[in-house]
Amino acid sequence: MRVIGVGNILLCDEGIGVHVVRELSRRGGVPGAEFVDGGVAGATLLNLIEGEERIVLVDAVDAPFPPGTVVRLLPDELAGSFGPAWSLHDLNLADALGMMRLRETLPDLVILGVVPADIETYSLELSEPLAARFGEIVEKVRSEIAAFAASPLP
Repeated sequence: MRVIGVGNILLCDEGIGVHVVRELSRRGGVPGAEFVDGGVAGATLLNLIEGEERIVLVDAVDAPFPPGTVVRLLPDELAGSFGPAWSLHDLNLADALGMMRLRETLPDLVILGVVPADIETYSLELSEPLAARFGEIVEKVRSEIAAFAASPLP
């Protein structure tokens, strides 16, 4: 299983996916998981996803919940939405998922989004609300990864 953190670490909480995946990689303890810093890979993210059996994508999400909330989404909940894109950077994840469906290369995938507090400030550091909850966020993501890994393949 590949766990990919995406986001722009130069824009405060926009890089939460990368920060979380780096921390999980540092801690270890998620058997069988390969942690990848996807940064702002855009369309090249397809190369990191296609060909894998299972993928967990960790990213910032624009959702109506308090900062630091971890939201679990499945591809069908993201694709086909005509509302605002969940991703907060240039990659249109819904379109990428649609392309993989057409190519029949979409793996078993879950998206773990973290609601940001600040995605506009240029900073390598997380905002105070996310920094204060970082351990809790990492543990919630780790727990979701473990549950996904233990679930049967479709």
